[in-house]
Amino acid sequence: MTLGLIVLAVISCLTAFIFIRIFLNWLQAKLQGNSHLFIRSFTRNTGHLTANVSQPEKIFLEPRFVESDGNLTATIFGEKSDISATLQPEIICDNSASVAYLYKPIALWHGRLILPSNEQRQPYGTVFFEVINAPKKYKNFIGKTAFLKWSTNREVQFFVHAVSQDINFTQETQKSQKSGNIHPDRLNGWRNVGPLETLAGSRLEDSVTVMLRRPVIAINYSSGDRHELTIDREPVQIIGRFCALVSILQRKERDSDKFIVRHFNKTSQQFDGAAEIIRIPQVQPDKHGVARSTNHLIEKSPLNPDGWYIYGERDEDSIFVVQAIEPRKIAQLIPDETHFGLKKSLAYLSNKNWENTPAQKGQAKIVLLTPNDATENASISPWQEGDIGIVIHSFGGIGGKKGERQPLGIVTGHFAFGVAKVVRDRFTSELRFDIEYKQVYAHNPDGIVAGSSKWQSYMGDLQRGWLGDRPVCDIICKLDCVCCDYDFDGITLSPLTELNQQLDIMMARYRSGDGTGASLVTPATSCVQDSSQAIYATIKKITSEIESNPQIQDWLKTHPTDAQTQRFHQLVALGESLEKVLMPLGIVRPDWRKNSTLAGIDAELKKTFFAGIATMIKTAISYRTMLPRRTQDEIAKVLLKQGAFLWIIRTNQVGGFDPDIKPIAPTGF
Repeated sequence: MTLGLIVLAVISCLTAFIFIRIFLNWLQAKLQGNSHLFIRSFTRNTGHLTANVSQPEKIFLEPRFVESDGNLTATIFGEKSDISATLQPEIICDNSASVAYLYKPIALWHGRLILPSNEQRQPYGTVFFEVINAPKKYKNFIGKTAFLKWSTNREVQFFVHAVSQDINFTQETQKSQKSGNIHPDRLNGWRNVGPLETLAGSRLEDSVTVMLRRPVIAINYSSGDRHELTIDREPVQIIGRFCALVSILQRKERDSDKFIVRHFNKTSQQFDGAAEIIRIPQVQPDKHGVARSTNHLIEKSPLNPDGWYIYGERDEDSIFVVQAIEPRKIAQLIPDETHFGLKKSLAYLSNKNWENTPAQKGQAKIVLLTPNDATENASISPWQEGDIGIVIHSFGGIGGKKGERQPLGIVTGHFAFGVAKVVRDRFTSELRFDIEYKQVYAHNPDGIVAGSSKWQSYMGDLQRGWLGDRPVCDIICKLDCVCCDYDFDGITLSPLTELNQQLDIMMARYRSGDGTGASLVTPATSCVQDSSQAIYATIKKITSEIESNPQIQDWLKTHPTDAQTQRFHQLVALGESLEKVLMPLGIVRPDWRKNSTLAGIDAELKKTFFAGIATMIKTAISYRTMLPRRTQDEIAKVLLKQGAFLWIIRTNQVGGFDPDIKPIAPTGF
């Protein structure tokens, strides 16, 4: 009895300390926020405005989406519009073969994952792969079903064995199924399930389509009926077979899902290429009556003049059917605003990034934040072809007539990391971003699968993507100490590679639920904390390898002024700053230290009073990683202070127009 009272007293004191610390941090942030307001007011009064990269001042002249109870089209565009009265293009290409050259395959190695039956299973989690596209050398693979298997490389096999699990659904998993969430039902009861099997079997049907990262080892056996593909990294989820760049002219007929589009002309750099009729299907709404995307008034979107990348394939009538869209504007390296200096950049993150979100419905905005006090008319792009940046992703909520519930007025949203690479666009030859998300994503009713996903699959998918119904913020960070490799006389270290590996492990564990079949999100546990755990593991592993290697230590001592040494010291400082964000109380969470359990996975442990208290304490220890927006802001601010510039992409229910929903900013406290 005495021991129990002592334990309760200790827990009470610790809990009180934690909440006092949280209150003090909140108060400090509030005071800082007030000072930012004063600074903004002073700036406004003295006439100093933030400059645009390309011009001193830019006035947005595109039409804005607004809600209306009357004639929606007239309200948005100022006059009554009759779609049928719009002038038809003189020539429309009805022959799909004549415009085939305008469409590009999405990936060199592209296919559909097929889960073998329990009786067909191969060693090491091999799955079937229906080949949709392949390099010219392996065109004979197209249309065939190959075995997709893991490399026997030691590091690859370590990853495969680390995440392979026996899967047995728990009561919590079965309860989640009844509530409508999709779990890997076909894998229930299987032993030693590998990461390719959890990827192929995440949905109730074989509908996961992916691209394979190179190198891919392809073997076509002499018998001709057996094909093998060997990989050393997890495939990346994509959607569609081909891609094109178009601007939408008009709907072909009222209430039709057929649209007349113009293709981009690479010579003129305008949308004056071939005109074609395509289909943009209207997807079905979810159980709450909200469709992920709508084709209503998509031709009137403010982003339409810059064009859309459309992803899909042709139907039996040879009409191209769109499965995903991507606004060209948000991939371009042209900011709408640029803010120079650390103070201005931090103030923008804190006060302007999500400002007045509902009024931004249908809009997209690109903002560059640089900590350097450069000249206000600087126009040199910080990006070059081949550059890689880390993506910090979050999204907000759905409001309006069909909005989702907001318990206690809190909009939690979602958080993820990713990688953005600057590539040369195949249609325009301009530089653009190619974004790949690392989604540590819980099981859900939509069939969104934890794993690596291209932007067009996770965001642009008409049926599952978030582009059309949520406000989204992607912050791309360029910081050489993180994104560049280190070479200490032949000993190479790559923080970015290590982070990718940690996230690959985390995503694979989420798909299997560590054998329970369920990764679930609650107010006390979230994917934010588990993504943050991946950062913590990366920092600790890189630091440990450097501290324990005498050769690296000698190199640093003998090259004190080398650029690589300076980058390394910056990396160490970044790690220390990130630790303060991830562990604001200076206490390492036991589950992070041991890397054993994940916040979003219920291992069906016995529920006790003390277990519940322990969970709350672990959550409070890392309280800054509880809410996605707070975590995104805190990490972004640390990166800014370390000298990184940030590229912010903000979208607000982009695409067609749904008058029954509005974008709601996530809660950040």
